[in-house]
Amino acid sequence: MPGGGGGSRVFLALCVLLALSEALAPAPVGCDRWCPPNAMCANTTACRCKPGFSSSGAEIFTDFMVSCDDINECAPPTKVFCGKFADCQNVVGSYYCTCSPGYAPTSGPNTFRNASENTCEDVDECQQSPRVCGSRGVCRNTLGSHACHCPPGFALQPRDPKLCADVDECALGQHQCHNSTHCLNKVGGYECRCRPGWRPVPGSPDGPTDTVCAGVRPDPAAQPGARRHTHGHRTPGSMPATFRSLET
Repeated sequence: MPGGGGGSRVFLALCVLLALSEALAPAPVGCDRWCPPNAMCANTTACRCKPGFSSSGAEIFTDFMVSCDDINECAPPTKVFCGKFADCQNVVGSYYCTCSPGYAPTSGPNTFRNASENTCEDVDECQQSPRVCGSRGVCRNTLGSHACHCPPGFALQPRDPKLCADVDECALGQHQCHNSTHCLNKVGGYECRCRPGWRPVPGSPDGPTDTVCAGVRPDPAAQPGARRHTHGHRTPGSMPATFRSLET
């Protein structure tokens, strides 16, 4: 029919206009456009803080000046109990638990959420790192830590309390040498040696740390220019000198 085509064109034009009007119409303003950071819509006109954050005002608010602040779950009054040998670590909007220093999880991940997941146990640093105390130190495991001990003649270094260094007993006056000797430091100990020209006293202790010495006084008869006797003889094995001992 002649009029049928015109009606179709009019209907099509109306559909196009309707579609354009919907596309150009402003979208309704939702609450998400003015909710503060770390907040979400509670409904079309109000906001609420996201989990892990708390409002500076009411739980549900319409005031755009309200802020949402991080909740420290590791501090009172909401302190989380992570269990034995574990610590709470707060992060923005959340938290997690880890084993305390010197402890490690027996199984599972290194982080967890509560005490029911706690599997922390002491770490034996002495077995884990046999040389943690250096080549001379002796490692002793303690609960949550360890301690280094030094053998006699050594001491822990102040700048590194895990390493043992030789103690200079001679310089520190920590020796037991007799005053007829002088102290000679050695790694891990010391020795007492006779002074130049002196000898150990016969029959006295002659160990590394208890030597007793005496000065040697030449025999006058053996000095150059001394008158020699024409009679008598020296007993084989006798010494042409006498000892002058120093008492302590």
